[in-house]
Amino acid sequence: MIHLTSSASVPYARIGVLLRLFLTSEHPPQFPLLLEGDPNPLLSSEFKVYSLSTGKTHSLQLPEAQNKMFFGQSQGYLVTFGIGDDSTPVLLNPFTRAEMPLPFKKCNYFSPVYINTDPIQNPDGLLIHLRCPEKGHSLAFWNKEDKNWRFARTKADSEGVYHKGKLFICCDVGTVAINLNTGGKLLQVPRSNQMHPFYCLIDAGSALLGIVQHHLCTDGMSLENCWFDVYRLEEEEEPPRWVKLSDIGDLMIFLNSNNGFCLSADDFDGIRGNCIYFTKWYAKYDNNYRTLIGRYELGEKRSEVVGHSRHSCGTWIVPNVYQ
Repeated sequence: MIHLTSSASVPYARIGVLLRLFLTSEHPPQFPLLLEGDPNPLLSSEFKVYSLSTGKTHSLQLPEAQNKMFFGQSQGYLVTFGIGDDSTPVLLNPFTRAEMPLPFKKCNYFSPVYINTDPIQNPDGLLIHLRCPEKGHSLAFWNKEDKNWRFARTKADSEGVYHKGKLFICCDVGTVAINLNTGGKLLQVPRSNQMHPFYCLIDAGSALLGIVQHHLCTDGMSLENCWFDVYRLEEEEEPPRWVKLSDIGDLMIFLNSNNGFCLSADDFDGIRGNCIYFTKWYAKYDNNYRTLIGRYELGEKRSEVVGHSRHSCGTWIVPNVYQ
């Protein structure tokens, strides 16, 4: 058992470039859009995406998604699958309509989806955590030596994130790292008594971040009364431990219902870093109920509303128009 002790705040400047996003591209970075959801769990042939910069909703015609459900996102891709006989899952880029069949049958849950660059041309670094009725929980990842899929059973039944070749999972005992080859436990970092449970884990390139969400118990837990703490895993220390950060520099974190990702604000004009963007479903706004988009700046105790969608839920997705 590895003991976690630290609760001191560490400024981002002392972490330096370790928190910089490791994925780079020759293409200009794209600011995330909110993929709007619908009370009907089945998708139509039309996707609606909300732009935070324009405050408008745009439509994408996508017949490949008709009557399917989806999980994701990663690198602009979703996992879509049908109901009944048409249940074979497919990786789908909703912006280019590129598809890649996945080697699973009768699966009803996928999390997380990890994609490194272009999975269709180069599937190295493609990882799916799936739940199948007949197989239980499994990890499936592309093995570049064998040029084939490899499966490993695991007891990891909660959300996780792929980081430095390992799958990190939040569970009752703290944070656990899973061996991709065997599904066994590599590392366990218990949560201290002073820490709240993590909302999710986020891969920030050379750093693994843990996000804690807080609410003030007033006003029906409105969006403005939400705030967050961010921790960084000091994996190389003995024993490994979580350290609370006082700021995250130029990073922006985008949170979905149980996962998230981060980008650098320096890549976008007029966007400030050290912020967390999140959504609150079915919140009251202008006497109507809708999804609100909030922004929280680390160090504050309140968030602000920066946008809203008329739909009941949403998923942040980074447009990938090149693959």
